[in-house]
Amino acid sequence: MQVYGFANQMQALAKVAGGSVTVLSHPSLHGIQNGSGISGSTAWHGAFRFRQYLKGVKQEGGDQPDNDLRELEFKKNQYGPIAETIVLRYQHGLFLPEAGLSRLDKLAREQKAEETFLALLARYDREGRNASDKPTSPTYAPALFCKERDANGVRKEDFAAAMRRLFEGGKIHVENYGRPSRPASRLRLGKKEEQSREGGQVSG
Repeated sequence: MQVYGFANQMQALAKVAGGSVTVLSHPSLHGIQNGSGISGSTAWHGAFRFRQYLKGVKQEGGDQPDNDLRELEFKKNQYGPIAETIVLRYQHGLFLPEAGLSRLDKLAREQKAEETFLALLARYDREGRNASDKPTSPTYAPALFCKERDANGVRKEDFAAAMRRLFEGGKIHVENYGRPSRPASRLRLGKKEEQSREGGQVSG
């Protein structure tokens, strides 16, 4: 109640100013560890229409972190699509977009997520385990895959985005099975992906 009361006051202030109000907060230790950026009550996420999280950039392969780099991650946007993550560098009192780094990192992360998704889906198929594209299903693929030992550090939301791209590219599809009275569905590899993996071109 206190959070929503505060948000209403900020809304009133924005109306009087004819603009918008930005509220700054520090994430809790738990919010940092799980990547949510939340501090205290989760109502802080629900009460506002837009939320972004500025955090440090983790280096791959154990390299020393660059203390001038930050990653601006968009967590919520009720009036439009979620924007791409932006890598920023602190220069002369300003955080400025890091030319070339953001796009390259994004492409590398996307490729890693897609390859890992396909490898895990192929392994699930070999093991006779089903994975679903439905977020409400207990076998929702992104939620299952991010818990696997060979998930390669890919997060649930990155797997979800990879799944959408793989659907668009025809690399995965939904297969319906079961009795007409009790239909079910599961994710399967596309024909080309299945053939290439059977031929040993890609290892799971």
